[in-house]
Amino acid sequence: MIGAGPLAGLFAFMTWGVAGAYFHAVGFADAMEILSHRILWSAILTLVLIFALGRQKALMDLLRSARTMGLLFITSLLIAGNWLIYIWSVNHGHALEASLGYYIMPLIMLVLGRIFLNEKLNRTQILSVVIVAAGVVNLLIFFGTLPWIALSLAFLFGFYGLLRKMIPADPIAGLFVECLTLLPVAMIYLGWLQSNGQMAFLHTGTGHDALLIGLGVMTTIPLVMFAFAARNMKFGALGLMQYINPTLQLFVAVLLFGENFTRAHLITYIFVWCGLALFTWDNLRTARHLRANS
Repeated sequence: MIGAGPLAGLFAFMTWGVAGAYFHAVGFADAMEILSHRILWSAILTLVLIFALGRQKALMDLLRSARTMGLLFITSLLIAGNWLIYIWSVNHGHALEASLGYYIMPLIMLVLGRIFLNEKLNRTQILSVVIVAAGVVNLLIFFGTLPWIALSLAFLFGFYGLLRKMIPADPIAGLFVECLTLLPVAMIYLGWLQSNGQMAFLHTGTGHDALLIGLGVMTTIPLVMFAFAARNMKFGALGLMQYINPTLQLFVAVLLFGENFTRAHLITYIFVWCGLALFTWDNLRTARHLRANS
């Protein structure tokens, strides 16, 4: 029987994988309004969870630390940028490229760890990064432009993960502070939309309102499930499970949204999959070696 930890991780990654369909469904609002609602309702839901789960002390510890609050301000900007680009890409025919970003993200984080945390890369890891980079160059040659959506999503989330690694923050309390930091801007934007008669919320039907409110659930619940999985299953298995997310994104982009999967995309994805397979094999080999010598 599958344990609670793996089930929670599976739920989180599958939810993130099909989230593009949800963001496409709220495409009746512009990307900035969707982002603003995501911030607003996530802030409310995370605050409720903090009290329901007894995390008030964790929240107060964050609020008392000027350094932590400063870092969370930066991470709030990074995650907001990631959210905005993903929302825009899904509703403008670029969900396929967005899935590529989440495929290459683990290797971007590997490079950032080498640069900023002085984590050493072995030859296999370096080769995996080179192979993935070759896939990106293939798109550059074929289309004449860098896949900026994929690279932006990967680098923004990579830097987000790097800073969050340095912050001793409870994941739910941390997300609440990030949303709280962004909330004034979100409310100002929603107020501006309302004053100009351009806001979709409360003006396009109860069903649409419910979808926009549901953005808080789509943001917060998978994160809670992921945090639970991280505490209750092997980290290596969790790392392998993360590829469910971009794989489902790929299927949603091609099968549901009808985006064109060209030969250039196929070649790039083959490079990326080969690089990730090599990276994963090296991680599994290292884990087995450590277990054998422990």
